[in-house]
Amino acid sequence: MVITKKPTDVMFEGDLNLHNFARMALPDRVMDIVDPILLNDGEILISTDNHKQRQARISRRLECLISLIRIGVACSMESPQDRMNMTNVVHELQSVKKILLECETIQQANKYN
Repeated sequence: MVITKKPTDVMFEGDLNLHNFARMALPDRVMDIVDPILLNDGEILISTDNHKQRQARISRRLECLISLIRIGVACSMESPQDRMNMTNVVHELQSVKKILLECETIQQANKYN
């Protein structure tokens, strides 16, 4: 859902599949494979919003995207017993949600200051 490729993309031939593509990008090349819109602020910068604040938000979003890709890789292991436990998946997704909500809260607070 966060990668710019579909499992049926023509690039996935032989041993390369979506799972391996995502796994190989972790963690340092994630920006190369995620949909760029997911890193976009989605709005024009506000006068009170400085470069440092924007970079911090982008960094937190990237951290969340890395977590999401790790979860996806862990959930798509070939062998079912190697896949992440659903309780852990929920916990990890809740952690990502919390970070994203904090980013949104900070961004909204900056908008009205």
